[in-house]
Amino acid sequence: MNTAIWDRNRFLKTLFACIVTASFLLWAIYQLLLPTQLSLPVECFFMAQVCVVLLVAPYLAAYAIHTGFLGTCPDSPFASSATSLFRLSPMSSGWYLLRTLLISQVPLLCWVFLSTAIAFFFTNTPFTKIFQMFTVLGIYSVSAAAVGVWGARLFKDELFGAECAYLLWCVLIGGAFLLVPVDRHIGNIQPIVPLVLHLNPLTAVCYIFEMDPFHTPLIYDLTPVPSYLYAYVPWYIVGFWQLLIGGCCFLSAWWISDTYKRVL
Repeated sequence: MNTAIWDRNRFLKTLFACIVTASFLLWAIYQLLLPTQLSLPVECFFMAQVCVVLLVAPYLAAYAIHTGFLGTCPDSPFASSATSLFRLSPMSSGWYLLRTLLISQVPLLCWVFLSTAIAFFFTNTPFTKIFQMFTVLGIYSVSAAAVGVWGARLFKDELFGAECAYLLWCVLIGGAFLLVPVDRHIGNIQPIVPLVLHLNPLTAVCYIFEMDPFHTPLIYDLTPVPSYLYAYVPWYIVGFWQLLIGGCCFLSAWWISDTYKRVL
């Protein structure tokens, strides 16, 4: 089979699977958010978008890294030794690692563009907010992918790599709820609250749409955050922190790959 045809067919299959999976997750998460009355339906839609990106991006990147060469044709004489070549190939270089990371996110970014465009045409959301959300989702896609790459290089498995990223997002998003025992023992967590909001990926959505889910009946009694003075930081600052986290994970994955190559 021609390698170019194999690459195209594999990309189309990945794109179709990504769009179907991401759309189903978007619908499921949206249905879960609506009854909570955290905000308006359109804002719940964008919050669900963020959750989908954080779920899908790490697995796509971890799978691309773990399988080695992207687009290896099964009829190629090199296909049977893809794993060994992966460990000895330029994959250990930062450039190839970055290239693989970015290519793995193309299907997800296509879905982000389509879903955001649909939201723009079927809601009254201003274009400025749509553009800001698209930028935030793009940043989250790259940063989440970097965490997935780090997990895949650390655990040598795409599932464990993705789960490592999911654990990180659970800690960052649930940080406001994890402050309950801290507030009980310290008594004043005012200096910690801004840090928790800075690192929470959903804070960007709250800032863009001027929403405050901490004062809703569902969350108000579950976290001590509403008892303190706080303000949602601009979306680009939240994006910067996510890129910083992703950059640290990418450099760590590069170091792990380079160290493994020297050992071999």
